[in-house]
Amino acid sequence: MNICKCFQWNTCGTKIDCRIGMSNRDIQPFQFACPKCEERISFVFGQSDGELLGATELEDFEGLFNGTNPFVDLHLDFPVYFGDYVMGMTTFLRVTREIGHQSYQHLNLRLNMLNALYPMQNDLRSVITQYKRRDMDNFEKTCARIPGASLKSRKKEDVLAALYTATSVMSSPFTIHEHNSEISSKASELFMWLHQHHNEKAIAFVDEILGNGFLKNLHNDCLSLYPKLVAMDLPFRSAFFYDYANTENLGKIPARISTADFDFCSNYYKDLAEVFSRQLTFLAGLNNLIKRGCSDLFESSLKLTKAQKIRPELESLHSFSNVDLGSKLALIDDCFYRIDMDAIDNKLRNGIAHYKYEYKESTQIVKYYPSKEGMSRDKYYEISFMEFIRKSLLLFREVHGINHIMKAALFYCVLILKKEI
Repeated sequence: MNICKCFQWNTCGTKIDCRIGMSNRDIQPFQFACPKCEERISFVFGQSDGELLGATELEDFEGLFNGTNPFVDLHLDFPVYFGDYVMGMTTFLRVTREIGHQSYQHLNLRLNMLNALYPMQNDLRSVITQYKRRDMDNFEKTCARIPGASLKSRKKEDVLAALYTATSVMSSPFTIHEHNSEISSKASELFMWLHQHHNEKAIAFVDEILGNGFLKNLHNDCLSLYPKLVAMDLPFRSAFFYDYANTENLGKIPARISTADFDFCSNYYKDLAEVFSRQLTFLAGLNNLIKRGCSDLFESSLKLTKAQKIRPELESLHSFSNVDLGSKLALIDDCFYRIDMDAIDNKLRNGIAHYKYEYKESTQIVKYYPSKEGMSRDKYYEISFMEFIRKSLLLFREVHGINHIMKAALFYCVLILKKEI
């Protein structure tokens, strides 16, 4: 179903024609900004219909757009299109024509999974908090309310199994099932191989990251990202579309998001990048073990600077952990885990982390300044909000993939080494 409306901004009087496609989500909030004054309007359809803020709906609108006013096609589930009105060319029709009916069916399945997830937000957040606090009484009660996550016993392996069932439920619409299964299977095989071929050094590596709290702290920080993602289901919904569509022109087409703005979502990418950077230390240690039989031994050709001096950051894994994200990737030689480089944008992360960006809401373009320029801001990059959300989704998938390897490490500690975690 589609609803046609005409809004007039309270601030500048600009009128805009709006066709709104209905989602299956019970509550559907929308927002977008005026192309003239940049002021935002917002409204809600569904169980809790919300007051129209920032504009007035024209009551005498007859329902057919004539091209006099700017036009926007709104939809929660798909990219928002601004441009010329075409009768009958709804967002749904545009999407199904671009990706095909079969892809749409799969996309719709994931969107319906999101619809089922967001009402469970409190339980999903609680199960992570209770695990980190080791509150097993309430953890067990909460797990019982999450599909498939019931706690079989208080044994460590059963607690981990329930926990990772919960994170699987949270991540399932956002990730690729086949990729998750492959990583999970191969990660378990990897630790068994290390146990057989580099037993002493593998155990030493585990003892180090358990003893200094690195594995526990990293695991807890990683877990905290899952309920935050579910809480942000609205802006991420339309980014799923680009799992099926051509992404080459993602930054050049007028595709936007109708449910949130950049400021609302920026911190999540920063958090993802921070956790991912520390996960790279974990990966580097494993990679060194696989390639050279010791978690502290980096590739010898990478250890020397141009002046033929030893890089202090590669003297040990502990030293490597202090390297920034932008440099870490280059210091891990031929990593056994293939990282999607489209997800990594250290310049963007720096611009956000240091609050050096500008966001134009009407066009949803982010201009960010990652360089150290003193008091000036001259060198900048641009990214659309849709591109940014897409990068956030891809980076979450990388964090989630490495979390599968961390899961294998934890089960290795519990089941094989009989260690406390």
